[in-house]
Parts: sequence; structure tokens; C-alpha cells
Amino acid sequence: MRTTISASFRGRYSEIAQSLDVGAEWLEARLAADLHDLRPVALQVRVKSVDSVFAKLQKGDYEEIWGLEDLIAARAVFLHPSDVDAAIKALGGKFPEVESKNTEAGKPNDFRYQQPHLIVGFPQDYVERHPELSKVKIELQFTTYIQHALQESTHDVIYKGSRFSWREARLDGRLRGLLEIVDDVLANISNVAQVDAEPAYELFDKRNQIIEIAEQLWDADRLPADMRRFAITVEGLLGAAGVTVEQLADLAEGNSDLVSALSLGPVDKIVGVLLRERFDELLRGIKRRKLLISSELEDMVPQAAKWPRDKRVALT
Repeated sequence: MRTTISASFRGRYSEIAQSLDVGAEWLEARLAADLHDLRPVALQVRVKSVDSVFAKLQKGDYEEIWGLEDLIAARAVFLHPSDVDAAIKALGGKFPEVESKNTEAGKPNDFRYQQPHLIVGFPQDYVERHPELSKVKIELQFTTYIQHALQESTHDVIYKGSRFSWREARLDGRLRGLLEIVDDVLANISNVAQVDAEPAYELFDKRNQIIEIAEQLWDADRLPADMRRFAITVEGLLGAAGVTVEQLADLAEGNSDLVSALSLGPVDKIVGVLLRERFDELLRGIKRRKLLISSELEDMVPQAAKWPRDKRVALT
């Protein structure tokens, strides 16, 4: 339900909000530039609504509208807690700071919503061009993707609901504690996974063998960026041709001209080896899949030119 607001206040804030909109647009661009290297998942900037401003002023905590700390508010969302700390440091000194909140460790048993905030003003050089924004305070919030999702999911129910609910507030606190643990695990997932011994798992073991063979055959700068996808692709090709991972190393050794070719990528080279050594088997086993055969591969492997058109990826 909207708060009943006098027409005079609504009109006055409408004028202020036009300037706030200009400032918010500049702020979003500035934050995007300053935080670019940290790759935020999301950047949100909003101007406080007239209803919210009026309701805050009615509480009597502020002498004037310029006392509000979030006439413009921004939220920067990152994958991990360490990115949040880095973002706060990255913005240090770039905005005149009024106050910082929740940037120090809180009570160990307190899981209320208390994400780090900075209350800042616009930089002096910007204020000189826009003096109407000289008194505006900006709230900069920093949070993780998981905590952001929880905040977005619970905000309207828990913080803006029509009634107070102990159970809902309690659940919110419990979820925040749980998700704090999840944040830490995700930030250190590789280390956490080492707690238990790696069990034998044939599927992954075979794919890791493919990766190891590729690393022996080619220098790092010649390998694909996504080695997991490479291993899965090669696994499918070997399966279609009836070639084991162990046999792949021997076949590669017998086709050193292909292995060392500069004009072909690792997958193309393996396709070329299989076309040379297991053409008929590959043709029978490929079934509904198709091969991507480049002109460079046809130049080096005559068998590639014989590969049926209906079993090729169309390049044009």
C-alpha cells in the first residue's frame, strides 16, 4: 500500500530525483570501470523511491532529506568473499568516505543481514560539475552471489512483509549461517576436495589419461583452453574407432608428422590419426555423429577427402 504523501513533497522530490537519476547513471558507469578487473557478477544502482524517502523521514531520525544515507544505493555482487574485500580496497580513496559499516568481523554467533557497506559522497571533480549532488550520500553494498540470491528471495517476505514473523526471521538467520559456510567452501573448493582420498572412477580415470597423453605430445601453448571438453571429445572419437586410450599413444607415435603439424589443432590431429589408421572402424562406429574436417586436414590426410559428406559438419 502506498504511503499518503503530500503533493508538495512529491513534487519537490520529483525535482531532486531527476538529479539523482543523473548521478546514479554516472555511478553505475564509474563502478563498472573501477571494479572491472574483479569481474562482478552483477552491479545494481537505484534511486530511493519517494514513498521510501517519505517513510524514513517520518521516523524522525533525520533533520533533512540529505541526511539519508541511501538516496542512491549500489550493490556489487561477486562470486567469493575475497572478491568483496578486494572491491572495498579497490574503491578506497576514489570516493569521499563518510562511514563504513560491517567491514570488520562481527560477533561469531550473529547471522543477521550485515553485508559490508560504505557510505560515500560523489568525488569532488564530479560535484564541481554537478553541485546539486554535493549533499547526496551514496550507499555502496558489497556481497556474494549466494548471499545476494538469498537477499533477493527473502527481502519482500521478511523485510517488507505486512507482519512480523519470528519463524521467518529465524529461518533467514539460519540460512545466512549455512550460506556463509557454502561461500567459504566454494571459494576453496579445490582444497576442500582434497580432504578425502580420490577414489578410483573409471570414466574420469580414462579422461585424465587422455589429458596426460595430450600433455606429453604437445607443449602447453598448443593445448586447448578447455582440456575437459577436449578429453570428452577425444573419448568419443576413440570409442567410435574402437581404440583404447593406451593404443592412442602408440598410434600418435607412428604418425609424428601429424602430431607435429602446426596447421592443425590437437583434436584435428587425433581425427587425422584415426582416419589414417582406423578409417573403416571409425566410419562404422561414428553413427549419427559428424566429423569436422578442415581443408588443412584433407591436405595432410588423403583419407579425410574420402569421408562421406553426410557425416561431416557443414562449414559453409
